[in-house]
Amino acid sequence: MKAKPILATLTTVLLVLACLLDQTAHVWAQAAVPAVVPPGVPPPGGVLPPGGVPPPEEVDPEVEKAKAEAKNKKKEDDARKVLEEKRKKIEEEAKKLRDIIARAKVSKAGAAEGNPFEQYNLGVMYSYGIGVPLDYSESFKWHHRSAKQWHPEAQYALGSAYYLGQGAAKNKIEAYAWWNLAASQGNKDAIVDREKLAQEMTAYQVEVAQRLTRGYIAEKEAAERFPKPGQKKFVAKVEPPSPEPAPPPEPAPKKEPTPAPKVEPPPVAPAE
Repeated sequence: MKAKPILATLTTVLLVLACLLDQTAHVWAQAAVPAVVPPGVPPPGGVLPPGGVPPPEEVDPEVEKAKAEAKNKKKEDDARKVLEEKRKKIEEEAKKLRDIIARAKVSKAGAAEGNPFEQYNLGVMYSYGIGVPLDYSESFKWHHRSAKQWHPEAQYALGSAYYLGQGAAKNKIEAYAWWNLAASQGNKDAIVDREKLAQEMTAYQVEVAQRLTRGYIAEKEAAERFPKPGQKKFVAKVEPPSPEPAPPPEPAPKKEPTPAPKVEPPPVAPAE
């Protein structure tokens, strides 16, 4: 009678042990199979594979090669564009320099013949070192020759040279006289600078400068009256300032027609 409960108990214990062994084997089997994780993404729960580093992303060598070639080609194209822009800029500067040198040769030839326009241009070139070496003395010489032939811009430049002391000693009286001559021909800069200079001078200095101006005018008239033999005559044309356009005339007011006076018929005399 006592053997049956013992057998039943042993059977129950064996069944429990079998269940435990089955669950343990199932857990071990799951731990043995690695989880499939996308490249570069850590497994869920922050659990990394052995070593603590995610597996490297698979790289296609052909794709990487194409990317590197495209990058190198872009660098070459950019460098080629920069070189092309530099080459164009150098060619433009060289052309400008050739044009300036050629223009300086023309001005020298014309200035030597006595052309006041070319003398003035050559003076400007020497004053800035354009196509010729920078030389204030040469600039003063050619501006003086052009101003003597009544070139207004040359007269203004000569007055500036006297005022600044470039190519000649500073002389406010000479500066005022030449600016006065240029102003008489409509040079606006000369008009402004002459008035400013007058404020720096005494009344006596201004009077001397006015006499000097009249002396230059008399010298010019004498040279025109008694020209030197073989001397070419160049006339410095001065464009008068263009007048401001007149406003359009206002339309005349429209007149209403005057009505004709009403004529009354003559009175009729009564019949007798």
